[in-house]
Formats: sequence, C-alpha cells, structure tokens
Amino acid sequence: MKWPVVVVGAQWGDEGKGKIVDYLARDADLVVRFNGGNNAGHTVVHNGNRYPLSLLPSGLLRGKKLAIAQGVAVNPKVLLDEIDKFSNMGMKPRLIIDPRAHVVMPYHQWLDAATEESKGDKKVGSLKLGIGYCYEDRTNRHGIRMEDLIDPYILKERLTREYTDKKKRLEGVFGFSMPKTLDELYKDYKMYGKNLKPYISDVGRVVLQSINDRVLFEGAHGTFLDASFGTYPYTTAVNTISGSIFPMVGIPPRNLTVMGVVKAYTTRVGGGPFPAELKNTIGTQLQEKGQEIGTVSKRKRRCGWLDLPMLRLAHRLNGFSKLAITKLDVLTGIPQIEIVTAYKLGTKNVSEFPSQLEDVEKVIPITKTFRGWTKDISQVRNYSELPRACQSYLRYIEKALKTQISFISVGSERDSIIHH
Repeated sequence: MKWPVVVVGAQWGDEGKGKIVDYLARDADLVVRFNGGNNAGHTVVHNGNRYPLSLLPSGLLRGKKLAIAQGVAVNPKVLLDEIDKFSNMGMKPRLIIDPRAHVVMPYHQWLDAATEESKGDKKVGSLKLGIGYCYEDRTNRHGIRMEDLIDPYILKERLTREYTDKKKRLEGVFGFSMPKTLDELYKDYKMYGKNLKPYISDVGRVVLQSINDRVLFEGAHGTFLDASFGTYPYTTAVNTISGSIFPMVGIPPRNLTVMGVVKAYTTRVGGGPFPAELKNTIGTQLQEKGQEIGTVSKRKRRCGWLDLPMLRLAHRLNGFSKLAITKLDVLTGIPQIEIVTAYKLGTKNVSEFPSQLEDVEKVIPITKTFRGWTKDISQVRNYSELPRACQSYLRYIEKALKTQISFISVGSERDSIIHH
C-alpha cells in the first residue's frame, strides 16, 4: 500500500468505512478525520463488542495518533463525552484538533429542527443535529471556531452576537422559543473550551510534517452525499469526495492512494431518489440480515442491488486506486443476485448516474443476473476459498470499474476481511 491513503465512501454513506479505516490503521502512523460532523457514525466490532464512533477517527482502537481537521464540524459536548467514554475504557485518545474547526452550537440544532419541520413532505431527512447550519454559518462568516471556544473573552463577544441573531430568526420566522439563555450557553461552552484547549494544534502543519510517514485520511458520509456532486438537495452540507481533503486539512495537492469503499449492495437513509431500491422481500431480507440501521440516526436503511452507474460516477469523481467491498456475506443465500449495469432514460441507455435529480427520478434500471451462493463465507480468509459464484460477482465489478478489489469484508468483526 502506497501512503498517504484516503478512505472514501462510493455510495450514500454507511458503506463500512470505519471497519476499513480500522483495518488499514494497523500500519498507519496518523489517522485524520477531514470532514462531516457527529451525524456520520463509524462502527468497529472487536471480540463481539461494538464500538460506535461519531467524531473520533476510527484509528482510535489501534492506539494511533488522531487528528480532527478544520473541515470537521465539532460538537464539543459530543466529542468530550466520546473522549471520556473511551478514556474510561483504557483507550485515551492521542488527539489533536485544528483551531479552525467550526463549533456546532445548540442554536444550529434548533434551526435544523425548525426548518426541517417547516418543509413538510419535502423534508431532506436531516438528523437535526445542526451540522448543516454550522456549515452555513461557516460559509456566511458567522461561525464560532475552536480557537474562539478556548478564549472566554472572544467566545462571549461572538456568542452574544450570534445568539441575538439566531433568536430573531427562530422566534420571528418559526415562532420557536429559545430553550436556553445566552448566559446558560456561555457557561456550558466556556467549560467545553477549557476542557478541549489541550488538544488544539495546527493539523495541517502536523500532517504535512508527517506526510512522508503513513498518513490515513478518513472520510465521512459517501460520494452521493457530496454537497456539490451528490443527489442535491438530498445531501450533506459538506464535500465528501477524495480531492476535498486538501482544503479540508490544509495541505497542498499530492498523489494519494484512494480506497473506495463499496457495500456489496446499495443502501440509503432518508429521502431522495434511489434507482436500484428493492421494495420487496429481498429488500427486507437485505435490511434485516445486514442489520441496516444507522449508527447515529437509528433509522432503517433502504436497500437495493449494487448500482454500477453510481459507482462509475463515484470512480470519476474520486479516482479510486483500489476498492474495498463490504458486507458480501449478506448476499449469501439469495438464489439470484442482480447488478444494475445501466439505466434506461427515455429512449436512451445511460451508463453513468445522471447529474440532474429529475433524470435520476425517471431512470429505469437495467440489470444483469448472477447465480447466488449458499456457502457461509463469514470464516473465509483466502479469496480462492470463496464460492465460484461469489468470485464471478466480484470479478464482474472489477472489470466494470477497471479497479482492483483489494479488501473483501465477509463479517462484522474487524478481522473478517480477505486481503486480495
């Protein structure tokens, strides 16, 4: 594996990036989370125990040095709770946080809830955690950053301004009463800043100094939740594709090994078009066997066949060097497995996911059928021991995307991976 490596999701998130990051972190020196907030959960399973993570990078369980870059929206209470939780388990994080990272405030959550409810049947499926509104403040130059949080005087000045502004907006537009006073917020966030101050350091500088070592960049969400190239407006508020690490972390462009993580089928949480969705017993079977429930949202995920037009666009946007296929074991026992190979759009066949949402809603999937397998593959650790039908399925994906599948996950445990 050529370093540095960036791990990104190729679908709508929930591909199992946390497990792949944990696996690759065995050989890493530094693991850097570069985007998203605590709305993007990663889970690592070890010895039957589940370790859900929301802000700390997934290299935590390997005892690696960790960094949260400025592109991450940090909810300080959530982060402190997470630090305390793992410290009490004997896994105190070796962590640095960039001073430029923006802080998720309670009024971001209140705005998120109020505006989502106001959309009626046009809801985008927000978790109401305030991440999007934190990024909105960042873009509009109204944000409070970690460097402000750790200075009580600056915090008081900026919080007073922002609280007053948000109060007018929430009460005047939505008729929403502020649950906490300015003084209550200041007291809480002053304490959070005091507790997080020891972790503050320039992440971009540290990463650049370490770039000739083994640096692993951990992405949140997935390609089709990218704020620019995803299924807008059913997206996150941040860029999720591989190239976004450079401005998110604060390093100049350079060659990267891009590990695209692909679930062996497709899932989606919340609203938005989903061409390959299965609204039948197979879809339900995938949901139940794959335990398709969001780490953070706790919502059931919609399920469907693997979608190659999606993956072709994801490859074009990210430049995958290698692929990691996850949850392959979930397909075991399905007599016939399908892959969406192209779409019918009007009178034309299209091989790549359309850019216009209206076209995505109109496409009809064209599928290719593969013979399934019945052998339990959860204990398989060598590619040659996989059933022939399973190998055929994987070879077809490699050929279609012209990219090698290097890692195959066949179970939930951290070591249930075939290195191919």
